[in-house]
Amino acid sequence: MLKQKIEKDVKWGLKKEQHVLPLLQSKIKDVRKTEDKYDCFDFRSDELKIDLELKSRNIYKGQYETIFFGLNKLEEGRTRRANGTSLRTIYLFRFKKKKNPSKHVVYFWEDDGIFGKTTMNGNLANGEKRKELVDLPCSLLKPLKLLSVE
Repeated sequence: MLKQKIEKDVKWGLKKEQHVLPLLQSKIKDVRKTEDKYDCFDFRSDELKIDLELKSRNIYKGQYETIFFGLNKLEEGRTRRANGTSLRTIYLFRFKKKKNPSKHVVYFWEDDGIFGKTTMNGNLANGEKRKELVDLPCSLLKPLKLLSVE
């Protein structure tokens, strides 16, 4: 059952990545979808050495004070910056629009290497076990239109 849920979530996430890619391409000319659906990051700009990870949520921004994502993503981004593979790591968050839930809005947070609050949680209703997650305040998220790559 859990394996089926994970596969369903992966398919849903891949579909959302297709929606967000044109928005990213309007800001980062050489951005591309990473090749393996299980890559740690969803998008990459080789020219600018930027890793981008999309977290799609079926909620409104601000519905909760914080948003979770896997600590492994944060650690991998910091490792890649430390070894020179990347210069920047940007986490994208796709939310439902409040006034039109069939539409979406995208926000971002760029890891500054300092923030590191975590919590033990997981989607227990879906059979996941507790794991260490980044507990990011939604107040740190900025609209994608404010992303500068220069």
